[in-house]
Amino acid sequence: MSKAARAEIFVNILRDVGVPVDGVTKVLDLGCGAGHLVKAARAKGLDFYGAGVDMRDAHNASDPALVEQRILRPIPFDPYRLPFDDATFDVVISDMVLEHVMDYPTTLREIHRVLKPGGAFLHLFAPRYSPLEPHVYVPLATMVQSRWWLKAWALLGVRNEFQKRMTAAEATAANLKFLKSRTNYLPKRELKRLFAQHYTDVRFVEDAFLKNSARGRKVYPLAKRLPILTRLYSAVANRVMFGRRPANVPRSKAA
Repeated sequence: MSKAARAEIFVNILRDVGVPVDGVTKVLDLGCGAGHLVKAARAKGLDFYGAGVDMRDAHNASDPALVEQRILRPIPFDPYRLPFDDATFDVVISDMVLEHVMDYPTTLREIHRVLKPGGAFLHLFAPRYSPLEPHVYVPLATMVQSRWWLKAWALLGVRNEFQKRMTAAEATAANLKFLKSRTNYLPKRELKRLFAQHYTDVRFVEDAFLKNSARGRKVYPLAKRLPILTRLYSAVANRVMFGRRPANVPRSKAA
């Protein structure tokens, strides 16, 4: 899928859940990688920005011009802080990023900080019960991360695109290190608990994703009649979470 199509999916989901997105809506792509989604959205006249740790994806570095213009910005770690002022954005999105967050409380506080009061977030991420871990390609490795399990699949020849020349022992060690230090597949209940500490209207909206994605549209009419299909999709394919930063409460009401 092209990044332009991916950006369009995010925009259409937001509109479906009641968040208008137009040329003046300020959107942050958290964990933007090389920033291709940001670049594609800006080419359509949308006001997208990006923040990421490495400022690259698996194959490409970010566009130097976007970095120079401060449209794409690196995230510092000491301390972890999103490189934007308080209440900058109307919307924060992320695309397959949250499963890599090891410190949810800090990350959620930072998203809350850069969102305007009443602003929204939309996160698309891999689920805990995916049949195939999407980074190392080992079955059930979102849950089973024991060395013996990873080694068994390495001996069977399972490798991701960066491990083609690795021995089974090398692939096992690389996968174990990556899964333990770079992935965090939390159950839905725990995710809702964590997000509810900072946000309101927190909910999963996989039905909106099915409605707006090319493949999902084929099953969306059936999923509307059989909601269990949406729950199954959320469990094994993609999770899509929406919520809002609470609006400021007037002092008279707070009192």
